[in-house]
Amino acid sequence: MNPRRRLVLAVPALLLAGCGFQLRGAPDWPPELNPIYIGGLGARDPFYLLLAQNLRSSGVEILDARSPDAAELRVLSLRQRRRVLSVTGAARISEYELMRVLDAELRVPGVAEPRSLGPLRASRVYVFEAAAVLSQSEREEELARAMDRDLQRLLLLRIQAVMGDLRAEDPAEDPAADSG
Repeated sequence: MNPRRRLVLAVPALLLAGCGFQLRGAPDWPPELNPIYIGGLGARDPFYLLLAQNLRSSGVEILDARSPDAAELRVLSLRQRRRVLSVTGAARISEYELMRVLDAELRVPGVAEPRSLGPLRASRVYVFEAAAVLSQSEREEELARAMDRDLQRLLLLRIQAVMGDLRAEDPAEDPAADSG
């Protein structure tokens, strides 16, 4: 590769690095929620498998059974809906919207009441192609996996917010409160 081409490729990378740009990573998992039991989903449910895999990769221990000393993430419902968005002049469906809705609650050790985490929603729009009817179910499955990833990110962010609220309610547990 010639030096001029290297320079052209290096300048954007250096500009991004210099401005503080970072790829968005997974949110930090609160240490109070490690270990955790995930309830309400089967062990083979795709959403459970994705969530458990990502938590384990962050160093979180997933329990197989409920424990009074461990946190519990309970999925109350995970629903998928499909609705028609637009219709052609010939009264044929041209677009669908897929929506997945997750409702969950979090039980934290030492906190009496579970905290609601939902409902959380993710949606996708896709164009219906009458010529490719057989591939529509595959397309919907692909979109459902993408929505599950979105729901998982939203869930982890909501958990962080709930834990921040719990810490704010109980300043005795916040190490920063002791320094005043």
